[in-house]
Amino acid sequence: MSTTTNNLTADLTTGVKDTARDAKEAAQAKIQDIKQHLHSGTEAWQDKADETTQQAKDLTDQAVARLPPPLVGRANQLMAAVRRRPVPAVAVLLGALLVLRRLLRRTS
Repeated sequence: MSTTTNNLTADLTTGVKDTARDAKEAAQAKIQDIKQHLHSGTEAWQDKADETTQQAKDLTDQAVARLPPPLVGRANQLMAAVRRRPVPAVAVLLGALLVLRRLLRRTS
């Protein structure tokens, strides 16, 4: 009976090890799939960000080209300031938009 018990224990241990190995391999394969998916998504977002940045630069250049010469110098100064310190510039812009929105709501 001892031999049968040892064989059952050995078979059970082998079965558990096989199941654990299979689960580990399946988990690793799933992790690889997720990593590949995230990498692809990251590349897509980076491409879209680059495209949007280029479009913004092109539109800015077009807008500056349409300005009268005295305003071009001032616009270039503003753009340089925004490039040096983008966070405060965005904060000021958002604040101005909020004030404008409140003013427009009051008048309508």
